[in-house]
Amino acid sequence: MSRRTFVGAGFGFLAMLLAGTDCAQATYSIVACDAKTRECGVAVQTNNLAVGASVPYAQAGVGAVASQFETNPHHGPRGLALLAQGMSPAEVMKKILAEDGNFDGQGIAARQVGIVSIDGRTASYTGEEAAGAEWAGARSGAGYGIQGNGLSGPQVVEEMERAFLKSQGSLAERLMAALVAGDLAGGQRTGRESAALLVKTPDGWPMDIDLRVDHSSDPVRELRTLFDMQRARQEVIDANAAARKGEFDRARTLLMAAVARASGWPRVWIRAARVAESIEEPTLALQYINVAFTQNPAWADAEIGEGNFAQLGASAEFHHWVSAAKEKNAVAAFERLRDTGGATLENRITVSRMLLETGRASDALLVLKEIPPRVDESIELRLLRSAAYAAKGDYANAIEQCVVALNKEPKNLRVQYRMAQLKGKTRP
Repeated sequence: MSRRTFVGAGFGFLAMLLAGTDCAQATYSIVACDAKTRECGVAVQTNNLAVGASVPYAQAGVGAVASQFETNPHHGPRGLALLAQGMSPAEVMKKILAEDGNFDGQGIAARQVGIVSIDGRTASYTGEEAAGAEWAGARSGAGYGIQGNGLSGPQVVEEMERAFLKSQGSLAERLMAALVAGDLAGGQRTGRESAALLVKTPDGWPMDIDLRVDHSSDPVRELRTLFDMQRARQEVIDANAAARKGEFDRARTLLMAAVARASGWPRVWIRAARVAESIEEPTLALQYINVAFTQNPAWADAEIGEGNFAQLGASAEFHHWVSAAKEKNAVAAFERLRDTGGATLENRITVSRMLLETGRASDALLVLKEIPPRVDESIELRLLRSAAYAAKGDYANAIEQCVVALNKEPKNLRVQYRMAQLKGKTRP
């Protein structure tokens, strides 16, 4: 059973004036840690500007702190340092309040603080002035603490707790679910302006999350959108890692989830397209590229020209996005290469990719044929030759490149996929 502490308000309007309560101070937050993953974080919303800059603090494997109402920004760093030294949340709370120092002319009566440690212990404090911001109170359990002031009622923290405990997924997902629940339950009496989600992980960036909506009429909704974009980015990163391990099915599933989650973000479509090409899904890559470049045509100029999408260059649909300037640059690189007798293997591969991407497969083949065949040629080079032959419609030689590659690495999944696709094109 969760430990519950409610601090009722009801001092009345005169008491609020005497306590110096400012309606811009209403805030609610949740601090939590996941002992299994060692992640710690804070989710918070307020009706003041840029709450993410001052209220939430967290450290992986240590704990999290939220200092609100009249925030003392020293509480977060100091609290985390004391937790890291092995002090309990209750001991930390006692010490940081004793050291408060009347920051910004306010004392501990104007503080509301929530602390959680990685071992699941919690502590909460609501000063007299903070308690006067009806409704104010706190609620906690193993691994989490919820606190708020100036709320529409106790149902805000109750619903936050219910959502946090019932939701599945990562700590960040559960924190986000709690914040959404608090917003739907009524949030602050005086409105809303900013929200933030902070999660620190043992791996650090880019696994860490630090998302902020500093000024909005609906900050939690916008924070949810940012969170979905963050999750989509991570899913593409995970898809790329899966592709490198040869887990093509898992990579494909992650890509589809990512683009569905952040469908209005061109960058996620572009990054997904690159991974799709690496798992021998050119049709999928082309679909993703078309969406990205349609959403923001400027990305076509930024992404095309370096050979990132060499396998797509034979497609007339892709060539629609290739500017005359990009094709001219590829030809110029080809001419420089032909004029330079001592071009390195890396130079030749780069130029051939540029030529393939811009639809100049014949020139790419010339460059690749000038590379003396060797028994130890890389799989990537064989696949590049295969793509060049296929772009010219020479499927026999394209397949031969795959055969040689498979003789070297019989279990290479990418080569197997490529060969299957090529053989499908040769069937009547």
